[in-house]
Amino acid sequence: MGKNPTHVKLYHNQSAPLWVVLCPPLNDAQDALISRELPHEFKVDGGFGFIFIFKADLFLNNKMCDRGDEEEVKRLKVQLRETEEQVQKAAQAGLDLLNQQMELQNRLDEQRVEMTNALESARTKTRQLLEQEKYSLQKEVELKSRMLESLQSEIESVKNQHKRQLEEHKEHLEMNHNVTVTELNNKVHTVQSALEESHLNEKQMRHKLELLTETLNNKVEELRAVNELTHTSMTSEMMEVQMKNMDLENNKVELEQALQELQYREQQLELSNETLQRQLERLREEKEEREREAVSWFNSLEKSREANRELQVELDLLQQQAQDPNSKGNSLFAELEDKRAEMEKQLICMKVQYQSLQKQYAFSKQQMQRLKVQIATLMQLQGSRADPAQLERLQSMVSEKNGEIQNLMSKLQRLEKVEMMVKAQTPNSAPGEGIEGQDETYYTDLLKMKLNNSIKDSERLGDELSLQRMKSLSESQRALELERKLFTVERMLKQAQSDKIKLQLRVEDLQHKYEPKEGKKGLLQKRKKEKLAVDVVPSVEKLEDAPENLQCKQEPEMEEKSAKNVKISLEEPVISNSSFYLTDCNMKSEEMHQKNIKEDRKKKQKNVEVIHVKSSNSTENQCAQQ
Repeated sequence: MGKNPTHVKLYHNQSAPLWVVLCPPLNDAQDALISRELPHEFKVDGGFGFIFIFKADLFLNNKMCDRGDEEEVKRLKVQLRETEEQVQKAAQAGLDLLNQQMELQNRLDEQRVEMTNALESARTKTRQLLEQEKYSLQKEVELKSRMLESLQSEIESVKNQHKRQLEEHKEHLEMNHNVTVTELNNKVHTVQSALEESHLNEKQMRHKLELLTETLNNKVEELRAVNELTHTSMTSEMMEVQMKNMDLENNKVELEQALQELQYREQQLELSNETLQRQLERLREEKEEREREAVSWFNSLEKSREANRELQVELDLLQQQAQDPNSKGNSLFAELEDKRAEMEKQLICMKVQYQSLQKQYAFSKQQMQRLKVQIATLMQLQGSRADPAQLERLQSMVSEKNGEIQNLMSKLQRLEKVEMMVKAQTPNSAPGEGIEGQDETYYTDLLKMKLNNSIKDSERLGDELSLQRMKSLSESQRALELERKLFTVERMLKQAQSDKIKLQLRVEDLQHKYEPKEGKKGLLQKRKKEKLAVDVVPSVEKLEDAPENLQCKQEPEMEEKSAKNVKISLEEPVISNSSFYLTDCNMKSEEMHQKNIKEDRKKKQKNVEVIHVKSSNSTENQCAQQ
């Protein structure tokens, strides 16, 4: 800083956009002049610095105003004006900056308010979202808990069902075991009864053998006695008495044999009575067991009914609670939850009903299959089994023929005995006749003539009888042949019926196996409107080569195929030529079958008329018929 008291120097501050005026100390006039020309102090707020005019300790002389000073003052004034303008500009810029600062502050406040509002709205939104998520999670937890409960209930139901199935299986095994035990006991009893009958028959046959040996010995002794007597002289009266005695003895032996047979029959009847009593006791025991089983089943049925009643009461209570409007809320989620619970209950009920119906259907199907198989086997057995009336008639005929044979054998034995006696008497009676004389010759000749006549008559009657027997034998042979044909035809008919039933069963099994798949394919292919092919049928050449096989052997299969062709024709307007030919073959086969049935009926009527003819058949034909 210069120390010249007459000069005022201006210094520009480089650190701030301001001008600083420095001057030495002035007197009062100078100070007033400077203060008038230039304010001694100027201040601008806003952080832009200050403009000061500092007073220095300068001493001016009273005579300092000269021309150079005036110029310098003018120059300083000009500079002062410029500085004032600059200061005004700086002040204006400071004011502008202050206004901008105020605007920025207002904007900052507005932004702060907006940010606080946005934060509050975001907080509310997040709260709502969190509450919704919390509610949804709670619902999911409730659903999961319900699903777990339902799964636990299903597991318990499956366990109970498994236990029930095990119990049913055990009961079924016990029932089968009891049935097998009873069957084996029945077989043991039948074997024991058969063994007892065989023992009894053995005893009876031994007794018969002993009696026959005794009778044979007696007859041998009698023959010896008769031979001894024939060697000795004997009158005709004694011979007649001897013959009567022998006849009476023979009758006695026959009566004893009949009595023995009756005793044997009585023993057999007693044995059969004992076996029947045993069977009756066994049946009573089985009846008591069945009654006990029925009582146990009835008790179990009552228990199941009580359990069903309790479950029905619980179900009614649950339905009332579900239908109660006070128990339900007014919220949308509660209504949806109630609907979902109802649909779940309905779904569970429908599943249970479907499973029960499926089980019932499978059980009824198995029962139907069993019944059909049993019917087929029974028809087959009936076809292979002979007619009981025919068997009884044949047995009666056999017994009659056996009786006739025994009578003829007894007559033959008597005639042989008489012939032997006559031969034994003729040589012994020859010398006696010579001694007695010639008086009895007339009577002997007369008796011989009568004897010859009777022999001729008997021969003639025997010839006629043989002719009649031959005729009756031929007629009976024809009748038996017709009966044999009738029975063979009936057996073939029953066999064909059983085969037909078996084929129908097989066809039904195949339908049950393959029809659901075809049904699904048909449902899928309905919209495509494709023409389905008819079931596989034999070609026209094969049908022309073997029409008899189609008419006789494949009647059930052709009927089934024709039915299938009819079903397809309802859906489709076009039917193939092979199916039409097959239906014609079916019609022809049905007509042939009806004709065969009519012919069989006519044959049966004719055979029945022939069967009623009385015939005396031989043992060989009877055995062949049996």
